[in-house]
Amino acid sequence: MTASPHRAFRARLGAALLGLGLLLAHPLAPRAAELNAEARAALPEATRNAGVLKVATSLQWPPFAFKAEAGGPDGIDIRLMQLLAGKLGLKAEFEDIKFPTIIPGVVNGRYNVGINQIGRTAERLRVVNLLPYFNSGYGLLVRQGTTDVDVNNLCGRTLVLTQGSAQIQVAEQLSADCVAAGKEKIAFLFFPNSADTYLALSNGRGDGFLTAKAVGIYIAKGNPKLQMTESTLPDRSTLSGIVIAKNNAALEKAIQMALESAVQDGSYVRLLEEFGVPDGAVTVEQIRNPPPA
Repeated sequence: MTASPHRAFRARLGAALLGLGLLLAHPLAPRAAELNAEARAALPEATRNAGVLKVATSLQWPPFAFKAEAGGPDGIDIRLMQLLAGKLGLKAEFEDIKFPTIIPGVVNGRYNVGINQIGRTAERLRVVNLLPYFNSGYGLLVRQGTTDVDVNNLCGRTLVLTQGSAQIQVAEQLSADCVAAGKEKIAFLFFPNSADTYLALSNGRGDGFLTAKAVGIYIAKGNPKLQMTESTLPDRSTLSGIVIAKNNAALEKAIQMALESAVQDGSYVRLLEEFGVPDGAVTVEQIRNPPPA
């Protein structure tokens, strides 16, 4: 049976992203983390005794989370959780699930934590805690050759968005700003996952995809139909967090201590440098006292 054009393109897109992921990640083998005894002691007894940190993620979001050549998980988020688990004397075990189910999976106790460059929004913080670990500015991914679309002038344009993503809140605020200024609102097209969103944009649906600049650059390098624009939104960066259930304060404290230890010993920044995003690093002060969402 002959594959459909969409299926064939998605296969090529996946192969391109995989190849790029290997190219960027190959020089970096995860370093063994130095155990932090104080952080380990802060763990809930059940988690410490289990020896495992169950992590929910979605492996469709390079460079934060994706499948490596051997089929296992890799990316900034993956290696960060491996680093933190190592400091806690645990083994990180990852489960690849759909993005919208990550937070519910942590809330119902199926997973200890969730991570997928999840933005710290007020809505999410009503349901879970999000321990800050990465700060990202927004730019615009567009079709290759596009020169007339600017992330700072989107009134009357159409954005493609992934359902459940933090970009939705930012896009809605930008549209509201357009209306308040007497301009045409921004239209939205929603897709269930990142792959479908990229495919839609590649096929000319919508004017752009609002995304973290690091992600956009990575995607564009693996897809000749897309490119990342230079401009970013001023004063609209997103602080991403590790999802932890509100009723699991002991686990949150232990992971926070492990993250602060990684910041202080340099292993956290080295990890970000290996993926080319050291400017996304958070400080100990930001971890302890994040700005209001």
